Amino acid sequence: MTGDSTTDDGRTADVTTPEEITAAVVASFADCPRPRLRLLLERLVHHLHAYATEVGLTQEEWYAGIRFLTAAGELTTAERQEFILLSDTLGLSMLVDALTHEQGGTTTESTVLGPFWAAGSPERPYGAAIAERPAGPATRVYGRVLDTSGAPVAGAVVDVWQNGDDRLYAVQDPSAPEHHLRGRFRTREDGSYSFVAVRPTAYAIPDDGPVGRMLAVTGRHPWRPAHIHLRVDAPGFQSLTTHIFDADSAYLDSDTVFAVKPSLIRAFVAHDGDAPGRPAGTEGPWFSVRNDLVLAPASPPRSEGS
Repeated sequence: MTGDSTTDDGRTADVTTPEEITAAVVASFADCPRPRLRLLLERLVHHLHAYATEVGLTQEEWYAGIRFLTAAGELTTAERQEFILLSDTLGLSMLVDALTHEQGGTTTESTVLGPFWAAGSPERPYGAAIAERPAGPATRVYGRVLDTSGAPVAGAVVDVWQNGDDRLYAVQDPSAPEHHLRGRFRTREDGSYSFVAVRPTAYAIPDDGPVGRMLAVTGRHPWRPAHIHLRVDAPGFQSLTTHIFDADSAYLDSDTVFAVKPSLIRAFVAHDGDAPGRPAGTEGPWFSVRNDLVLAPASPPRSEGS
């Protein structure tokens, strides 16, 4: 096409250079009535086009990227979220976490949700076990949920989930009971919570799909250090998604999803089988870990135009 032909709405139809293409796509969002959405899309196009221009993206590489994303979509199910794995392993999940939450303040630091959280975990009584079949050494996890002044937060819901000694979460194992190794607990009037977990193990994220292939061809490992997930919700407070990392675990310095924060590392204290406080219904050596949680007050809602 040559010349300066225009469309019926007055837009220039002769767009051929990389700069013109980017400018035309950005301009196409000018009439979007939602300011925040318009900003997100305009800047996405700007940076995406800049990346392609900077690296001189070829059509073969572009097609490979499309095939990669298609494979991730085809693999994603209610039990497996390949796009969360991709976001996690590219560090995007932790970047968004850092942009969203206060760093190094008085509240408990947050970290990634991960791909294995499942809605509908059963509410269990104070001190109950979450393992519905043998899955590793019993571990009593306890602490208090507090506000930034140190006052207890009663009635907070502490949603927990973890893997067992087979390195699997229940959602990964068709043979596991539906609610194995997960549950919800409400804090008491003094803000206390307690449950019996198992000592977690380091594990590899699912690496039989496109994300795993990306890690393999780039010389990266798929391993995460041992941890227990917690998600805490209480009226008047920001929701908190965090981990308890085992201080003795491997991969604390090379978590494949970049999610380790020093403030979240805890010592899992070993106890003999006859030590006082052994969780009911368990036998042999066991562990305990204290983990207090400090919640941030709820933020005012952000307007669409902010």
